[in-house]
Amino acid sequence: MVLKLYSNIMLMKRKQLPAIPLDECLASAGSTRALVTGKDVYRHIPELLNLHYNSQRVFIIADENTMQAAGTEIEQILLAHDIEITGKCIFPAEPRLHADYCHIETLVKKMSALGGYQPFTPVAIGAGTINDLVKQASADVSLPYLCIPTAASVDGYTSFGSAILKDGFKQTLSCEAPRCIVADTGVLSRAPSWLSSSGFGDLAGKIIAGSGWIIGDAAAEFGAKGSGRIEPRAWAMVQNGLYDYLDRSISAVHGDQDALQALFEALSITGFAMQYARDSRPVSGAEHLIAHIWEMDDLSINDVPVSHGHKVAMGTLAGTAFLEVLFADPNEPPPRSVSFRHPGLDERVSEIKTAFSGSPALESVLITGIEKFHDEENAAHIRDGFYDTWKPLREKVLEQIMPYSELKKMLEKAQCPVRPQEINLTRNAVIACFRRAQMIRNRYTELDLAWDLGCLETVLAGMEASEKYLY
Repeated sequence: MVLKLYSNIMLMKRKQLPAIPLDECLASAGSTRALVTGKDVYRHIPELLNLHYNSQRVFIIADENTMQAAGTEIEQILLAHDIEITGKCIFPAEPRLHADYCHIETLVKKMSALGGYQPFTPVAIGAGTINDLVKQASADVSLPYLCIPTAASVDGYTSFGSAILKDGFKQTLSCEAPRCIVADTGVLSRAPSWLSSSGFGDLAGKIIAGSGWIIGDAAAEFGAKGSGRIEPRAWAMVQNGLYDYLDRSISAVHGDQDALQALFEALSITGFAMQYARDSRPVSGAEHLIAHIWEMDDLSINDVPVSHGHKVAMGTLAGTAFLEVLFADPNEPPPRSVSFRHPGLDERVSEIKTAFSGSPALESVLITGIEKFHDEENAAHIRDGFYDTWKPLREKVLEQIMPYSELKKMLEKAQCPVRPQEINLTRNAVIACFRRAQMIRNRYTELDLAWDLGCLETVLAGMEASEKYLY
């Protein structure tokens, strides 16, 4: 009860921090020059092509669904303005497209065949997967692209980097964001409702991503690998006004165009923060590491992949439970698990091999595991540092997060999954996922904090024993 009251008080304080205006965030972004949102905005596409691109020839990339939703109208507008459509790549509607590197190779081959002395502009028409594939392929052939989102489903439209499954390992590849983005709220409102709820889940994940950055900032003081100082501008772009945006966009799932515009703008701002920081740290923490594990496992329901945003929503809820257990005691961390002892590097490598046995991602995870490994001397220094600063760190983290019960209600209202079975998992499987999630990225979060303190298993046992979490 004390924790709930405390967090509500801090929530009221956070709401007083106004969001940085969208145009200021765009100006800070770097790669993106124009973002156009609202009703009937596709008419601006020819003008944007003329102002911001070197070619009036376009190459359209979409899938069968997004061509029907927006592509046909866009084609008519382009042809009416004498803009040449030099080619198209239309992926099948089924099976649902994955952000797999093999599709980037296909696009690069098609784009390279169109090159020569006549430049062209790739135009991505679709949701997050289409955008990530075109973003990376365009970077590989050194062409700026135009993004036409058909759903408010992810923050990746405006982000630096593409989230791609390569060699079985979900990773963020380095590439520039789109030069221009045109999002019609009428089209967004007609997208399947699960796409809008996915976008809301992705936005809600920024709450817990902030707590991970607070912990990573503290860890930098002790020289922990994967730590990183908070960059004030990027932090403010994501966190200021976040709760207000969540409140305004919660009805996006019902096709409310005002809510969808708020949701898309909020997701765009978080993407601009990634452009500004040249990194996903401002928007991605343990909740995304958990989601990446499930993406690597090809988590599906009846052979249909669970959306990225729904995985993030569940990761956010589970991660909040983890934080509440980890920081339950105001005076000190949870006790070390009885079985814990700091392993040597060879032993740690063996643990990773066991955890990812049979996974195509094993080699990549091993590289990461070796990069982030602390020997016992450094680990002891990190542990001592966190013990000495536990109270102020705990206060900052609890100021940041939304209490589990409130977060669950909010996600339910937005039609995000809040129970493991809703994404085809068991409660035990969600809890067990934290062990592997801690291994896959050299980015210091609450998972690394618990592991370095030797209490990861204690925290997971506390989650499992509680009747509050993940039911």
